[in-house]
Amino acid sequence: MAGIVIGLLFVDTLLWWRTTHTIETGIEARRAELQAAGWATTVEQITHGGWPFGAWVTLTSPHLRHDRSISAPFEAGWSGKALRVGGSWLELMRTGFPVSLHGPHAARFISPTVQMTILSQDLHLRFSTDHETTFKAPSAQIALTTPSLDQSISVTEFSGRLFTAPDAPHDATRLGLELSARTLRSPALDPLKLALRDARLVAALTSSTRKDVTPFFSLKGYDRLLLQTAAVSFGTGHHASRLSSSGMLELPAFTGHLTFSLLNWHDAAEQLLNTTSVRTSLAPDLQAILERVLHAEPSPALRNDLPLVFDVPVIQGQFPLSLDAFLQNISTHKIDGSHSRE
Repeated sequence: MAGIVIGLLFVDTLLWWRTTHTIETGIEARRAELQAAGWATTVEQITHGGWPFGAWVTLTSPHLRHDRSISAPFEAGWSGKALRVGGSWLELMRTGFPVSLHGPHAARFISPTVQMTILSQDLHLRFSTDHETTFKAPSAQIALTTPSLDQSISVTEFSGRLFTAPDAPHDATRLGLELSARTLRSPALDPLKLALRDARLVAALTSSTRKDVTPFFSLKGYDRLLLQTAAVSFGTGHHASRLSSSGMLELPAFTGHLTFSLLNWHDAAEQLLNTTSVRTSLAPDLQAILERVLHAEPSPALRNDLPLVFDVPVIQGQFPLSLDAFLQNISTHKIDGSHSRE
């Protein structure tokens, strides 16, 4: 019996040594590729671990940085406390390769038109050979700034999937993203006092004919943004409402259209009207229209159990209609006449 145990430990040790050596060789190859592409990488210490139940290589205090250049007009960086490549034998036998970022870490991207910062904790990733990466984290904070947008959000139970195909042919998906979060919060939405939850985003960027001379992180390398869905729920129980949107925007102009769908819109409108900051921002005649909608008999076309659907044009990343004009347009064409009493 002792001989069997010793034999198993010997085999396990050999497998551990070979696996950690392969992982470290792969890490050095990726670092060389990044450096050739203009990225600078630093690591404080590299250690091996996991024996006898697995195999992994840990990089302590890893840093990744890309400086702006003529050929790549963006700055980017990432830093963390510890990065672990590998896992238990069970994890290594599954499809894809596990990577864990332990402790807090931060990433930042700056281009002439976009600035984004991501903070997260204990991020787990799994890389596959088909250009897909899955990830999950208990929480994350995201700040995004563009010429027409300056917002930040925080999410919990954050997970998603990333698809990358830098050499995709024209009009094929070059970058795809799927995100979901259990809860979502933004300072811009705090006055509405809405508990946002079950958020989901599915989007794709199609390749441009200029991709061969355009960096992967530049919008010039993409022709269109296809938004399959961007949805979030608010409210509780059977009164919960769900707002979703889909559409297409031409890039890099950010011009196109979005279609919004609001389920349980009656409850959502009542909740918003009961919020002081929202009510005071609406014109008196618009308040009267919405009040009449809420207390009138609904028409068959706009029952509360049917979604309220409306299209919104987008021109250079902005909505051409003001909030009042937008709501007035919806009220006049889709609500007001449909809810007049006989």
